[in-house]
Amino acid sequence: MLAGILACVAGVALPAVHAQAPAVAARPAAEVVEDRWYRLSLGGQPCGWFHDALEREGDVYRSITETEMTVGRMGQGVTIRTRTQFEESARGEPLRAVIRKDSGAAPVTSTWTFGPGGIDIVEEQAGRRTVQHRPLPPAGWLAPRAADEFVRHRLASGAKELRYVTLDPESGPEAVAVQSVLKGQAQAQLDGRTVSVTEWSTKTSLMERPSTEWIASDGVLVRSSTDLGVGMLESMLTTRVAATAKVAPVEVMARTFIMLTSDGRALSGSRRAELAMRATDGTLSEIPSAGAQVFTRTGTGSATVTVDADAGSVASEADRADPRFTRASVMADGDDPAIRAIAAKALAGCAPLPLARAEALRSAVFRHISRKNLASGFATASEAAKSKAGDCTEHAVLLCALLRTQGISARVGSGLLYVPEAGSIRNAYGWHMWTQAIIDGRWIDLDAVLPPDGPRFDASHLLTGWSAADGASLDTDLARIVDLMGDTEIDVRSINGKPVAVPATAPAADAPPSGKPR
Repeated sequence: MLAGILACVAGVALPAVHAQAPAVAARPAAEVVEDRWYRLSLGGQPCGWFHDALEREGDVYRSITETEMTVGRMGQGVTIRTRTQFEESARGEPLRAVIRKDSGAAPVTSTWTFGPGGIDIVEEQAGRRTVQHRPLPPAGWLAPRAADEFVRHRLASGAKELRYVTLDPESGPEAVAVQSVLKGQAQAQLDGRTVSVTEWSTKTSLMERPSTEWIASDGVLVRSSTDLGVGMLESMLTTRVAATAKVAPVEVMARTFIMLTSDGRALSGSRRAELAMRATDGTLSEIPSAGAQVFTRTGTGSATVTVDADAGSVASEADRADPRFTRASVMADGDDPAIRAIAAKALAGCAPLPLARAEALRSAVFRHISRKNLASGFATASEAAKSKAGDCTEHAVLLCALLRTQGISARVGSGLLYVPEAGSIRNAYGWHMWTQAIIDGRWIDLDAVLPPDGPRFDASHLLTGWSAADGASLDTDLARIVDLMGDTEIDVRSINGKPVAVPATAPAADAPPSGKPR
């Protein structure tokens, strides 16, 4: 699951004051206005590159960005590529955007067409096509090049604070608010020479953690740095040759476990649990009260979480009517014949009760994905159906798609799962994904990683967010996890009503595990 999250994090945490995206070859008539390459590193280790370019063809400007990252998932390397092209007029009017993401077996391409009535989004993968219409963000937002021009003008005028709203298709069709505050003057090394820069602290509405950016006098980003909790993600302006040099996978999953000081061994298979959460920086991000979980804030940096695996939360009227939870999407592509075949086989002879059908589909996913591994970055439901391979993300998305084929509203939940042991790691929480569905008017949780002969869910899960699993917003939904990485402490207060007081012996947080969470 984490490799897919880091793919979106790369887009979220990189140059917030510059245009986003492409990977489409330049047309012969296009004039290359800007062309910059950045070397990426995570935790001090090279992990990929970022390309930022601007083309002009007549009255049309194309902001182009490409990102490639290679990360390790418990010893398995995964490379994620994202390419985006945003077209706008010289007056800053949005025209079209194309986003291509490579994290599964076949790339997913989204084409956005802007009009007075909203954004028409067409998503395609391996010949399959889904269409949706989304409203435009509220008036006042800037297209990428227009935002870049605004920033340059403000920098030239000596501004010490920048505020604007833009759109980043890589993160979805929602407006992104950006705020940058000047910290002072600095010097930066650029390919062996020293350049004068200004240092800025930048925050966006996509992620609570700020980035530090070093910008040259001409408005060009020289360097950026963002703490992801699993390491510092840094970009450094350089040459194309240096940026695209081959890199080895940078292990990230092993860094994400949250070690417990209380004994959580009875969590696996439990029905009820009470947890205490704390943020080490004093500000705890909000997490949902949904499905089996109730989140109660006890302070700015603390909260209590109760999980009742047999309970559910009332689905609002808006949720019950939301078409995103029932239609096929590019990720949860339930219109694929392979997925419909799995559903038909799983439900043959099944009672017509919604919960019984949901349980039958959950069991079918567990059995169908016979090669349980971490080799996929983030495969679509149809890819998982055909490969019969994947980890928790593939189980969650495939179950989501199967439920939707039956008219059952479904989404994917992301969060934490208790891990008794993973190599040298003991007594910890690891990042995980599962499925939520509306059954009899309530959101319930279903984890297809759990064996069919056991309960559909247990109290060893902690929900941190959810997604409709549509390509338009999936990255933004999952990016919320980043705010909790490396900044969260959890104590188990009770399991099945019994207080937990005996401290567990836990290994050092940086101990490299050799196994993996389920």
